[in-house]
Amino acid sequence: MRTTKTVLPFSRNYIFITIAVLITLYGLFWARTHDQRVYSIGVLVVLIPFLEIRNQERVMQLFFIFFACIQVSSIALFDRLPYQLLISSQPFWTAVRKGIPIAFIVCVLAHLFSWRKINLFKLYGIQFPIMILACIWYIRMLLIMANCQHIPNAKAVRIPAIVIQKCPPCCDIHELWFSFKHDGQEQTVSINVNPQLHEQTNVGDTLLLQMHPGVYGWPWYHKDIKRRYK
Repeated sequence: MRTTKTVLPFSRNYIFITIAVLITLYGLFWARTHDQRVYSIGVLVVLIPFLEIRNQERVMQLFFIFFACIQVSSIALFDRLPYQLLISSQPFWTAVRKGIPIAFIVCVLAHLFSWRKINLFKLYGIQFPIMILACIWYIRMLLIMANCQHIPNAKAVRIPAIVIQKCPPCCDIHELWFSFKHDGQEQTVSINVNPQLHEQTNVGDTLLLQMHPGVYGWPWYHKDIKRRYK
């Protein structure tokens, strides 16, 4: 006689998905500062090893909803950040060195949290690599936010930058693309400027781009000069 497995109508995944949705809504609509949005994403990242991975279709749908929450929150956060690092200054390897041990510690905590029902292969074979990627990405974001702060008595560097592209205005976005050299390397960045500057600037014009020294030595610039820090 065959027996069919049924998905339980309620599991801990439902609890974590509910928490993830509430945190996502908080980060999108109620968080007032960038720090609050970043920390809300951190909570979502920490919950990854605590989810149950099964083969049932419904559980995989819940898993998809959870990662969709992380994706929506991260896109909303990066869109609101008023600063950006140069491509050559991205703290990737620093995030790798810090992210791997943190991912392992969180997975061990998840193992201890439900050690009787845990599937070690799925936890350390599937969720641990996912956790490593999530921690590297998240720690990189924390490092960028910590680095891109105004340092008292630090002098910003003004670099001549050539306008290489003038994007058509879209809603409240007036974007210009610049090309310049920094430390001997060619750099290309985009900046959202005010409407007056966008209208008066043409391709080929040279403007002065202000580059700030970072707390950790990674130079950064304002990608939206219409916004100010609070």
